[in-house]
Amino acid sequence: MSYQELAWLYALAVGLTAAGLAANLWTLATDEEMELSLLLDPYPTLMTPLRVVAVLIAGPVTLVFRAFWHLIDRPPLGALMLALGLAWSFFQGVFILTWIFGVG
Repeated sequence: MSYQELAWLYALAVGLTAAGLAANLWTLATDEEMELSLLLDPYPTLMTPLRVVAVLIAGPVTLVFRAFWHLIDRPPLGALMLALGLAWSFFQGVFILTWIFGVG
């Protein structure tokens, strides 16, 4: 395994860890499960900006979790959701590593 592959896996792990942490903190703070459908609330409240930020940060782990359920019933949809969730997580990990921690 080359150093580039290790860096890609590290960025993926950082993105999934940050997403999982954000999803768990949202659940602890608001007592509602983190789902992508939180953005579809028809009545905006004062929590709407925080909800948008939380969904953007925790989205990859939510998408990957839902993808595993869809892999059983509808494998093509589950595979697409898994690929999109992992890609989102990778880009989030790259953002965190480069902009927040200055790695690169």
